[in-house]
Amino acid sequence: MDEGEREGHVRLSLGSDRHHDGDPGLEPRVAVCASGNGLRTLLFGALLGVAAAGPAPSRLGAQQEPRWGGPEVGLNLALGLGRGRFHDFVKAAGGFGGYGTLPIALHGGLALRADLSVLFHDFATWSGFPTINTKSYITSLRAGPQLALSAGRVQAYGFWAGGFSYFATDAETDASCDCRVTTTLRDDLTWATDVGGGVRVALGASKSSPALDLGVRALRNGEATYVTEGGVTQNPDGSFTIRPHRTEAHLLVIHLGVSGWVR
Repeated sequence: MDEGEREGHVRLSLGSDRHHDGDPGLEPRVAVCASGNGLRTLLFGALLGVAAAGPAPSRLGAQQEPRWGGPEVGLNLALGLGRGRFHDFVKAAGGFGGYGTLPIALHGGLALRADLSVLFHDFATWSGFPTINTKSYITSLRAGPQLALSAGRVQAYGFWAGGFSYFATDAETDASCDCRVTTTLRDDLTWATDVGGGVRVALGASKSSPALDLGVRALRNGEATYVTEGGVTQNPDGSFTIRPHRTEAHLLVIHLGVSGWVR
């Protein structure tokens, strides 16, 4: 037992004697080695931290980059279904439309919206030379506020607008005649209001990504004078007799198109 204690004391004493005898000793070399390993560990950890933290802001920024909130323009195909008395004479009218929005508040949630649409109905052709084609159409221009709610790539919106609608029936010569002539046989201008809404779905996360746009609106045109099938007759002398209708001319308009963010 005493020998074990002495043996242990001697080991400690030998380590201590080496240090005091001026031997470079194990202790300083171990300290330097430990310091080198620690420095390399710190540097390696710092590099890993920078590498991990560096891309994070850009990824976060890409995730937080808003798809919505800027000016938006769109083009669409539109189908108008006659409502009320108008449906008795015009079942449907098809055409195209476009719109633009300008954000004014709520990070784009509140915007000014302007819509233009042209819907065609009732075409007819009159044989002879030159051949004459007639067409009836409704051009509508409205503007008003739009309120939108966005969640990721999806935006739901609703709007109210006021403006005017132009009802017209034109006659024009076809391409067989060099004397291309277009004449308005009958037209009418009415005040119009509409209320509607829809949903846009972005096809990508960036602002430049286009979006699919599906919407519907109730377009009220008040009373209008318009011409439908059977309302135009060509006389022997080449002139036309027009028999128009005058009723309320309301439409339910469905549109499908694409929209894009304007930088």
